[in-house]
Amino acid sequence: MANSGTIKSINIKSVLKTLSEHESITKSDIAKYTGLSFPTVSTVIEHLIYKNEVNEVGVEDSIGGRCAKKYSLNPMYVVSLLLYLEGNKLNWIVSDFCRNKIASGNLNCKDRILEEMDEIIYSIKSSYSQLASIVIGVASNVNNGKIMSHIEYKELQGINITERFEEKYGIPVIIENDMNVAIKGYWDRHSSNDIEVVVNIYIGDNGMGASMIINGKVLKGKSNFAGELHYLPICDDNIKYAKEGFGESDIVEYYGKVIQSYVSLINPNLIVLYNNVYIKGKLEDIKNYCKVRIPEEAMAKIILSDEFKDDYEFGLSMMASELIN
Repeated sequence: MANSGTIKSINIKSVLKTLSEHESITKSDIAKYTGLSFPTVSTVIEHLIYKNEVNEVGVEDSIGGRCAKKYSLNPMYVVSLLLYLEGNKLNWIVSDFCRNKIASGNLNCKDRILEEMDEIIYSIKSSYSQLASIVIGVASNVNNGKIMSHIEYKELQGINITERFEEKYGIPVIIENDMNVAIKGYWDRHSSNDIEVVVNIYIGDNGMGASMIINGKVLKGKSNFAGELHYLPICDDNIKYAKEGFGESDIVEYYGKVIQSYVSLINPNLIVLYNNVYIKGKLEDIKNYCKVRIPEEAMAKIILSDEFKDDYEFGLSMMASELIN
């Protein structure tokens, strides 16, 4: 049986989640969405106001009787720093407690990745004393805070990035593969009750990668290696593609074989192909390649998306919120 402290923590998280999904909301509506009693919601709200996590923001319109007070998250209660690497570019975003972007920038970090990250963290921490979480996305295989791939970012190999920055700044830090972050963002932005399994595929500055999510849980595998497409036995030049690009290769056939592999192994409902210069205008060719090789009843819906950056940044912000809560 859960103790009173655990129950209180669960109730607070439930109320905070509901507040995060609404610009402003009354206690009665919070009770309706959470299933908590009105007195419990009132107790939690008073606690959150005392901690400065929640603001009273006016009253609900009423045609008679007493107007109910409305509440919202205090956006500047805490902030998070989102960092993500692709190629030699380091992007950074400061997001508030409501996951709004309040500052951002990018810079070239070739051969100075850790130094540039450190300088950004120090600068943001100096400007925002309420910095409460740091999330780092990287286009590489990551496990237990370390870059595990032998293809990208050799200067980071063997370094526990999570521990390095947590010990220096006393702030929770997480580093994650970019595709795992993006698919989390896609799921949270687009999830539907009739979709159980989604796969995403993308070619960026560091080559081709993928991820999969099943009923809201990202499937990473034993050592977070799932989705490292360069190791699929599609052709003899797989690793070369990761280092040098796809050149004159048959990209339709390559994508088709990757899709065949995923359909055969996990039978997804949906496959999201993030748009890039290699497949621009070739969606129907990829679909037709697959249709003649995959049974119709097993075939996934395949869509083209231009929202990789949106899904990626949303996924980073969701992970930052989870670190805080």
